Amino acid sequence: MELLIVGGGPVGLAAALALRERGIRSSMTVLEAAPAGRQVYSDRNIALSSGSWRFLRRIGVALGDAPQAPITRVEVSQQGSFGLLTLDAADIGRAELGAAITYPALMSALHTAIGTTDIALRHDARVTALESSGDDTRVALANGECLRADGIIIADGAGGITLPGTRHHSRDSGHVAVLASVTASRPQPGLAIERFTAHGTLALVPRSDGDWTAIWAQPRADAERALALPDEAYAAMLNEAAGRALGTLTLAGARTQFPLVWHLREPRSSGSLVAIGNAAQGLHPAAAQGLNLGFADARVLASTMAACKAAPIRERFATFARRRAPDRLLRMGFSGLLAHGFHRGGWILDVPRGAGLMALQLATPARRALLRRLVLA
Repeated sequence: MELLIVGGGPVGLAAALALRERGIRSSMTVLEAAPAGRQVYSDRNIALSSGSWRFLRRIGVALGDAPQAPITRVEVSQQGSFGLLTLDAADIGRAELGAAITYPALMSALHTAIGTTDIALRHDARVTALESSGDDTRVALANGECLRADGIIIADGAGGITLPGTRHHSRDSGHVAVLASVTASRPQPGLAIERFTAHGTLALVPRSDGDWTAIWAQPRADAERALALPDEAYAAMLNEAAGRALGTLTLAGARTQFPLVWHLREPRSSGSLVAIGNAAQGLHPAAAQGLNLGFADARVLASTMAACKAAPIRERFATFARRRAPDRLLRMGFSGLLAHGFHRGGWILDVPRGAGLMALQLATPARRALLRRLVLA
């Protein structure tokens, strides 16, 4: 059996490793559009859940020596109003909820793991089209080459590839994420912050170098004004919104931005094609569920392929899609609630929102159940 994985990012590489770890002996090739040695990896800081770290270790990704920042506690609050929710690793009997790692460090570890296997990683292999007719599935490359496979796994988060038999629903959220590294005057190791402000959701995620990454999702017009501010003025705006949990925040690097677009592919499997990770769904960065959801896709795809070896590949892909539906909808809904449910409506909605945070803080079983779903799955 021939398997092709389109997309050599974290989810595509993890899916290939997971399939091997589950005993799938098919000939497997990962197609990556970027030329070898010329990938441009941003230094963005990625929060991975405890479940994602456990999954990566199991499939042979050595991250022990990679710089990382443990996350033991998350504080959720709203600017200018009451309500505080504290999510602590101790609530679910864990030392950590997860840890943050830079994208280059993660990719380096994944490439090292791939290099120890017989999985073929082809660079400069940009897919321009997919064709699926019955059991005959093919990909066309930009160089004119045509490759046939028994199954094709789409893990290309950049999009732009039309999947026969599926529909791609996309909506501009109207928000732009403004990112900056900041230094805290009163650092609290292990603390991450989710803060709902008048301008949008603000997250502060610890970095392995001792700083924090500030990710502020703001309406596009607000983001444009914020990006035009001098560093001192932006830092003052950030400190006013962030609260005092980490003391005074000082900018430690240049600000960057990226637009926030929601997208969903349904059905995510069609015949011998299946989409995983950002090729199947795009989430708001609130709650840091995007890449964690992609790794969960890779894990469940591999386990489904292994458990249903006697079934045709189209049935295995369809079974995977059904198994992922509940968790996928839960995480997308939760991220959407955090992104859009806490930054509009003014004081009239501040009270019920604050009451909701406090109710979840006091409802220990519900809080623990939510944590287990987001952290351990």
